[in-house]
Amino acid sequence: MHLLAHRGCTQQHPENTLAAFASALALGFTGIETDVRWSLDGEAILYHDRLSPRGQAVAALTRKELSHQAGFIVPSLNEALDAFPDAFWNIELKTPDGLASILATLGKIQHKTPILLSSFYHPLIQEAANTLDTYLGLLFASRPLSVNTLLEINYASSKINTLIWDFDVLDSLYLDEARRLGFAHFVYGASNEIEHEWCRKLALAGIITDYPEWVGLTSVPRLQ
Repeated sequence: MHLLAHRGCTQQHPENTLAAFASALALGFTGIETDVRWSLDGEAILYHDRLSPRGQAVAALTRKELSHQAGFIVPSLNEALDAFPDAFWNIELKTPDGLASILATLGKIQHKTPILLSSFYHPLIQEAANTLDTYLGLLFASRPLSVNTLLEINYASSKINTLIWDFDVLDSLYLDEARRLGFAHFVYGASNEIEHEWCRKLALAGIITDYPEWVGLTSVPRLQ
Protein backbone atom coordinates (compact mmCIF):
# COMPACT_ATOMS: atom_id res chain seq x y z
CA MET A 1 0.00 0.00 0.00
CA HIS A 2 1.27 3.45 -0.91
CA LEU A 3 1.30 5.97 1.94
CA LEU A 4 1.12 9.44 0.41
CA ALA A 5 1.62 12.65 2.35
CA HIS A 6 -1.20 15.07 1.57
CA ARG A 7 0.62 18.15 0.20
CA GLY A 8 3.73 16.95 2.01
CA CYS A 9 4.30 16.86 5.75
CA THR A 10 2.68 20.08 6.92
CA GLN A 11 3.30 19.74 10.64
CA GLN A 12 6.38 21.93 10.47
CA HIS A 13 6.41 23.35 6.92
CA PRO A 14 3.98 25.15 4.57
CA GLU A 15 2.02 22.74 2.40
CA ASN A 16 3.14 21.96 -1.14
CA THR A 17 6.71 23.14 -0.55
CA LEU A 18 9.98 21.34 -1.14
CA ALA A 19 10.61 21.36 2.63
CA ALA A 20 7.24 19.71 3.29
CA PHE A 21 7.96 17.06 0.67
CA ALA A 22 11.44 16.34 2.04
CA SER A 23 10.07 16.04 5.57
CA ALA A 24 7.37 13.59 4.46
CA LEU A 25 9.80 11.33 2.66
CA ALA A 26 12.18 11.42 5.63
CA LEU A 27 9.33 10.20 7.86
CA GLY A 28 8.86 7.16 5.62
CA PHE A 29 6.00 8.15 3.29
CA THR A 30 6.06 6.32 -0.04
CA GLY A 31 5.30 9.52 -1.90
CA ILE A 32 3.55 12.84 -2.15
CA GLU A 33 0.13 14.15 -3.15
CA THR A 34 0.34 17.65 -4.60
CA ASP A 35 -1.69 20.16 -6.63
CA VAL A 36 -0.75 21.78 -9.93
CA ARG A 37 -1.94 25.16 -11.18
CA TRP A 38 -0.76 27.40 -14.01
CA SER A 39 0.75 30.78 -13.19
CA LEU A 40 0.40 34.01 -15.16
CA ASP A 41 4.01 33.74 -16.31
CA GLY A 42 3.46 30.27 -17.74
CA GLU A 43 4.75 27.89 -15.08
CA ALA A 44 3.22 24.76 -13.64
CA ILE A 45 3.25 25.58 -9.92
CA LEU A 46 2.34 23.56 -6.83
CA TYR A 47 -0.42 25.41 -5.01
CA HIS A 48 -3.78 24.15 -3.81
CA ASP A 49 -6.08 27.13 -3.40
CA ARG A 50 -7.75 28.94 -6.29
CA LEU A 51 -7.15 32.30 -4.62
CA SER A 52 -4.03 33.82 -3.12
CA PRO A 53 -3.90 34.97 0.53
CA ARG A 54 -4.98 38.42 -0.69
CA GLY A 55 -7.97 37.01 -2.55
CA GLN A 56 -6.52 37.26 -6.05
CA ALA A 57 -6.85 34.47 -8.60
CA VAL A 58 -3.68 32.39 -8.60
CA ALA A 59 -3.93 32.20 -12.40
CA ALA A 60 -3.64 36.02 -12.50
CA LEU A 61 -0.34 36.06 -10.58
CA THR A 62 3.24 35.27 -11.49
CA ARG A 63 5.00 32.67 -9.37
CA LYS A 64 7.08 35.44 -7.78
CA GLU A 65 3.97 37.45 -6.90
CA LEU A 66 2.22 34.43 -5.43
CA SER A 67 5.30 33.48 -3.42
CA HIS A 68 5.46 36.99 -1.99
CA GLN A 69 1.83 36.82 -0.89
CA ALA A 70 2.12 33.28 0.46
CA GLY A 71 5.24 34.05 2.49
CA PHE A 72 7.25 31.17 1.04
CA ILE A 73 8.70 30.14 -2.31
CA VAL A 74 5.99 28.37 -4.31
CA PRO A 75 7.78 25.54 -6.13
CA SER A 76 7.32 24.64 -9.75
CA LEU A 77 6.36 21.14 -10.83
CA ASN A 78 9.73 20.73 -12.51
CA GLU A 79 11.62 21.69 -9.35
CA ALA A 80 9.74 19.16 -7.24
CA LEU A 81 10.13 16.31 -9.70
CA ASP A 82 13.83 17.06 -10.11
CA ALA A 83 14.35 17.22 -6.34
CA PHE A 84 12.61 13.91 -5.58
CA PRO A 85 12.76 11.71 -8.69
CA ASP A 86 12.33 8.45 -6.77
CA ALA A 87 9.17 9.45 -4.89
CA PHE A 88 5.72 8.24 -5.95
CA TRP A 89 3.89 11.39 -7.07
CA ASN A 90 0.11 11.81 -7.02
CA ILE A 91 -0.24 14.97 -9.08
CA GLU A 92 -3.69 16.56 -9.06
CA LEU A 93 -4.58 18.79 -11.98
CA LYS A 94 -6.73 21.64 -10.68
CA THR A 95 -7.64 23.31 -14.00
CA PRO A 96 -7.20 22.84 -17.78
CA ASP A 97 -4.71 25.74 -17.90
CA GLY A 98 -1.32 24.74 -19.25
CA LEU A 99 -2.42 21.14 -19.77
CA ALA A 100 -0.36 20.50 -22.91
CA SER A 101 2.82 21.77 -21.26
CA ILE A 102 2.20 19.79 -18.06
CA LEU A 103 1.56 16.58 -19.99
CA ALA A 104 4.72 17.15 -22.03
CA THR A 105 6.72 17.54 -18.81
CA LEU A 106 5.31 14.34 -17.36
CA GLY A 107 5.81 12.47 -20.62
CA LYS A 108 9.57 13.09 -20.43
CA ILE A 109 9.92 11.45 -17.00
CA GLN A 110 7.04 8.97 -16.83
CA HIS A 111 9.25 5.93 -17.37
CA LYS A 112 11.67 6.80 -14.55
CA THR A 113 9.50 8.59 -11.96
CA PRO A 114 6.32 6.85 -10.69
CA ILE A 115 3.35 9.16 -11.24
CA LEU A 116 -0.39 8.94 -10.56
CA LEU A 117 -2.03 11.82 -12.41
CA SER A 118 -5.51 12.68 -11.13
CA SER A 119 -8.24 15.30 -11.21
CA PHE A 120 -11.81 16.05 -10.22
CA TYR A 121 -12.02 17.50 -13.75
CA HIS A 122 -12.29 14.09 -15.41
CA PRO A 123 -11.95 15.20 -19.05
CA LEU A 124 -8.38 16.27 -18.26
CA ILE A 125 -7.49 12.70 -17.36
CA GLN A 126 -9.16 11.41 -20.49
CA GLU A 127 -7.00 13.83 -22.46
CA ALA A 128 -3.90 12.66 -20.58
CA ALA A 129 -4.71 9.07 -21.58
CA ASN A 130 -4.09 10.04 -25.19
CA THR A 131 -0.42 10.82 -24.56
CA LEU A 132 0.76 9.30 -21.25
CA ASP A 133 1.47 5.75 -20.15
CA THR A 134 1.58 6.53 -16.44
CA TYR A 135 -1.07 5.77 -13.79
CA LEU A 136 -4.24 7.81 -14.35
CA GLY A 137 -6.91 8.36 -11.72
CA LEU A 138 -10.26 10.06 -11.22
CA LEU A 139 -11.06 11.90 -8.00
CA PHE A 140 -14.52 11.45 -6.50
CA ALA A 141 -16.18 13.48 -3.75
CA SER A 142 -19.52 11.75 -4.36
CA ARG A 143 -20.47 8.13 -4.94
CA PRO A 144 -21.53 7.35 -8.53
CA LEU A 145 -25.11 6.15 -8.92
CA SER A 146 -24.16 2.74 -10.23
CA VAL A 147 -21.37 0.55 -11.50
CA ASN A 148 -22.42 1.60 -15.01
CA THR A 149 -20.38 4.76 -14.41
CA LEU A 150 -17.28 2.60 -14.13
CA LEU A 151 -18.16 0.77 -17.34
CA GLU A 152 -18.34 4.16 -19.07
CA ILE A 153 -14.88 5.01 -17.73
CA ASN A 154 -13.53 1.71 -19.05
CA TYR A 155 -15.09 2.44 -22.40
CA ALA A 156 -13.56 5.94 -22.50
CA SER A 157 -10.05 4.65 -21.80
CA SER A 158 -8.60 1.45 -20.41
CA LYS A 159 -5.63 3.51 -19.19
CA ILE A 160 -7.76 5.18 -16.49
CA ASN A 161 -7.31 2.52 -13.85
CA THR A 162 -7.42 4.26 -10.46
CA LEU A 163 -10.25 5.82 -8.44
CA ILE A 164 -9.46 8.23 -5.60
CA TRP A 165 -12.22 8.57 -3.03
CA ASP A 166 -13.18 11.08 -0.36
CA PHE A 167 -13.46 9.13 2.90
CA ASP A 168 -17.02 10.46 3.33
CA VAL A 169 -18.29 8.43 0.36
CA LEU A 170 -16.38 5.17 0.82
CA ASP A 171 -18.60 2.19 0.08
CA SER A 172 -16.88 -1.16 0.51
CA LEU A 173 -19.36 -3.02 -1.74
CA TYR A 174 -18.94 -0.48 -4.53
CA LEU A 175 -15.16 -0.70 -4.13
CA ASP A 176 -15.37 -4.46 -4.56
CA GLU A 177 -17.42 -4.07 -7.74
CA ALA A 178 -14.93 -1.57 -9.12
CA ARG A 179 -11.99 -3.79 -8.19
CA ARG A 180 -13.49 -6.66 -10.19
CA LEU A 181 -13.51 -4.31 -13.19
CA GLY A 182 -9.80 -3.69 -12.73
CA PHE A 183 -9.77 -0.41 -10.79
CA ALA A 184 -7.36 0.28 -7.94
CA HIS A 185 -8.46 2.53 -5.07
CA PHE A 186 -6.90 5.37 -3.09
CA VAL A 187 -8.62 7.34 -0.33
CA TYR A 188 -8.14 10.79 1.14
CA GLY A 189 -9.80 12.64 4.01
CA ALA A 190 -9.59 10.13 6.88
CA SER A 191 -9.39 12.27 10.01
CA ASN A 192 -8.77 10.07 13.02
CA GLU A 193 -7.09 6.83 14.02
CA ILE A 194 -10.22 4.70 13.67
CA GLU A 195 -10.91 5.95 10.13
CA HIS A 196 -7.33 5.24 9.10
CA GLU A 197 -7.51 1.74 10.53
CA TRP A 198 -10.71 1.07 8.59
CA CYS A 199 -8.99 2.24 5.39
CA ARG A 200 -6.12 -0.14 6.02
CA LYS A 201 -8.58 -3.06 6.10
CA LEU A 202 -10.10 -2.24 2.70
CA ALA A 203 -7.21 -3.56 0.58
CA LEU A 204 -6.65 -0.12 -0.91
CA ALA A 205 -3.78 0.71 -3.22
CA GLY A 206 -3.01 3.77 -1.14
CA ILE A 207 -3.96 6.24 1.57
CA ILE A 208 -3.45 9.99 1.16
CA THR A 209 -3.16 11.51 4.62
CA ASP A 210 -2.09 14.43 6.79
CA TYR A 211 -1.40 12.13 9.74
CA PRO A 212 1.80 10.06 9.67
CA GLU A 213 1.17 8.80 13.20
CA TRP A 214 -2.03 7.02 12.09
CA VAL A 215 -0.42 5.09 9.25
CA GLY A 216 2.40 3.70 11.35
CA LEU A 217 5.00 6.41 10.70
CA THR A 218 6.82 8.48 13.29
CA SER A 219 5.21 11.86 13.75
CA VAL A 220 6.67 15.23 14.71
CA PRO A 221 5.07 17.89 16.92
CA ARG A 222 2.51 20.02 15.12
CA LEU A 223 2.96 23.78 15.02
CA GLN A 224 0.35 25.64 17.03
